[in-house]
Amino acid sequence: MPGRTDLTTGSGAATFVVNSLAAKAQSVAEIEAKLARRGVTPEVAAGVVTDAIRLGYLDDAELAGQLARGFVARGYGRRRAATTLRRRRLPAAVVDAALEDAYGAMDEVTLARAALGSRATDDDVSRRRAASFLARRGFSSAAAWQAVRADRSD
Repeated sequence: MPGRTDLTTGSGAATFVVNSLAAKAQSVAEIEAKLARRGVTPEVAAGVVTDAIRLGYLDDAELAGQLARGFVARGYGRRRAATTLRRRRLPAAVVDAALEDAYGAMDEVTLARAALGSRATDDDVSRRRAASFLARRGFSSAAAWQAVRADRSD
């Protein structure tokens, strides 16, 4: 098929990896899975992945750190970040380190209050909605309710 890269060769698989990473930052496991789905032999895939890691194109720790910091900046809770990072097939130790770096010194209730923004919490219905909103964003139910109650007391 014209325009398709021959992935049976190391150079074809390397081109595929570079193009794939240009479109979206990915974990080592995500790239390995893509190569396997496209029929790249394990030997060719291992060589291409090793080269991409050596050249700095693939870095699970950096990816996990960027994603975790992004979740903090956008007001998401640690649980949501952890779920997403694990779904991206990042190693558990890398995920734990990135989450600790991003969330370690932060108080979950304070972060949850910030995520509430200007949401109303002046009656029971709005408080339940606000707590549900925070739970969907990855905050524990205890932190969500503390944030909602603290917001009401201001």
